[in-house]
Amino acid sequence: MSKKYTMKKIILLNWVLKIFIGISILAIPINECLRYNMSNEALTLKYKDSVFGNYSPYIMLAIIALLIIAFLNIQKGLQGFIKDGYFNFRSSERFKISGYLLLILSITMLMISFLAIEKASEIEILSDIIINLLLIAIGIGLLAFSDVIKKGNVLKTENDLTV
Repeated sequence: MSKKYTMKKIILLNWVLKIFIGISILAIPINECLRYNMSNEALTLKYKDSVFGNYSPYIMLAIIALLIIAFLNIQKGLQGFIKDGYFNFRSSERFKISGYLLLILSITMLMISFLAIEKASEIEILSDIIINLLLIAIGIGLLAFSDVIKKGNVLKTENDLTV
């Protein structure tokens, strides 16, 4: 595959992530407005079966914020590819941060799923576990990808000095 074709895919992924991040950021205040329009009784009824009770929306907001920050770092890493080429230290650091954030997020979500094991159905628990294991795999993949970029940057620097 040519470098130009690969760069087009990276640019497309960069724009898809920007759109996704924008929609996610817009969804937060909309969700909060809808929640504040509910009565206290409706809120209590809605969150009575959740692990954290009435604090559940705040926990979910923190989880969504972590996910947005992780995706924002991935997007910034891709933007570094576009501006500085494939092997650059900035992209490596962004992917590393994203990997760690996704690992923290998925492990936290797994713990929450196990806390709610008696209140949720088997299908919900199974799907939560599968999604969180997938996020763990993506986080580890981003950490490995970060190392590859870092080593590629070292090799490129040494090659440039040799020439």
